[in-house]
Amino acid sequence: MTTTYPFPVSGDEFKGKRVLVTGGTKGMGQAMVRRFALSGASVATTARSPLPDGQAVALFVQTDIGTAAGVQDVVSRIQQEWTGLDILVNNVGASDAPNGGYKALSDDD
Repeated sequence: MTTTYPFPVSGDEFKGKRVLVTGGTKGMGQAMVRRFALSGASVATTARSPLPDGQAVALFVQTDIGTAAGVQDVVSRIQQEWTGLDILVNNVGASDAPNGGYKALSDDD
């Protein structure tokens, strides 16, 4: 158990798991990345901006996953580096999509 985190964390809770947290360089996403890493997971994350100094992850993909090309970049890197995922946390922080949920979205959105 580690006590350097606000709560006790078992270092092997997610041992051997491959985790992708989208939008994981700031705020809640950054906290999730840290928590999974403290628990033994190999963690990947994405962001439009560069990885902040001092934040260490197993795999970082700088891209905009609000675009089809950005999503493909992430999928390709995950397949190339890890051949798959065990856990996905979709934590994208912003969207300019229209209101109304998935039914209001077109493929272009």
